[in-house]
Amino acid sequence: MKRMALVVLTVTLWASGISGSEEASPQSTPAGPHFKIAVITNDKSSQDAKSVFAPDAPKVFAVYRVVAGSGMKVKAVWFAEKVVGLEAKSKIAENETTFSAKGEFIGAFACTKPPQGWWLGSYVVNLYMDGVLKKTLGFRVEKQ
Repeated sequence: MKRMALVVLTVTLWASGISGSEEASPQSTPAGPHFKIAVITNDKSSQDAKSVFAPDAPKVFAVYRVVAGSGMKVKAVWFAEKVVGLEAKSKIAENETTFSAKGEFIGAFACTKPPQGWWLGSYVVNLYMDGVLKKTLGFRVEKQ
């Protein structure tokens, strides 16, 4: 029985590309400025992702955790990608912040409900670092 378990373990390790004398290396983290987390949510203090909102939602937040360099700019550009009553990919808002120090930071960008309420359909938020697109997040607005 022990011999069979050893054979199974050896085959499993071999198939995964790890020999018995190697350890799996931890996932490498990107060097330099990068987003560690980026989610759409209904609370600027939450990191719990939400993908569907009601037409009367007061605000939608793009919450992020970023490793930033001094002077780095992070920008969010909000688009109504495919919504009832608007041209496709219509820009609806833009937010930007500049970091004064190097380090890891948590922040949030908000997009406030339009006066007539959110249009039904799909939206995207593009997140940029120093003008380079790094993340695209999506959400939908549906009748609930």
